[in-house]
This record gives sequence, C-alpha cells and structure tokens, in this order.
Amino acid sequence: MINLSYIIKRGDTLLKEVISMSIIKKTISIPEEIYKEAQEFSENFSQIVKDALSEYLKKKKKEKILSMAGSLKDWEIKNGLEYEKEMREEDIKAQKEREKNWDT
Repeated sequence: MINLSYIIKRGDTLLKEVISMSIIKKTISIPEEIYKEAQEFSENFSQIVKDALSEYLKKKKKEKILSMAGSLKDWEIKNGLEYEKEMREEDIKAQKEREKNWDT
C-alpha cells in the first residue's frame, strides 16, 4: 500500500491529508506485437494496462445490464408520470394510515 500525503491550507489552518492507494503487481503475458504497438502510444505501460482494464470493465458492466433487459420484458413498464402518480397515491395512503394510528 502506498500512502501519499500532502499539506492543504483551509483558511488559516494547515491540514495534512493522507491518501492510501493499494497497488497490485501482476505479471502478464501478451504478444510482443501488441506490447510494441502500445508502447508507440505511451511509455507508461502500467497506465496503458490500467486504462485498458477500466474500459474492459465498463464494457462488461454495460453488457451485464443489457443482458438483464430481456428479463424485464414481462414487467409492466409505466411512463414517468404514471409511476409518479402511483407513488404519490401510495405515499398519501401510507400517511393516512399513520395519522389514523395517531388517534388511537
């Protein structure tokens, strides 16, 4: 774990902030051609891998959400105004029930 610390000034007060960041070192095997092509864009290979993994994770999360869309087809989907009206009616009904219990 790496701790980065820095001093910030807020008003007349100096504060020391410490940021902890976990770093994982892994050995990976990739074709040399891909490595050389990546090096043409940046010398910081760790940053290249970090960016690529971030993009990969975003893509997989989107795919997961889209795959769930099929399971939602049986749900009755209402437009926003219908949904809002229904939620308000439920809130009013719940409030009336609470008020009724106050009198007892």
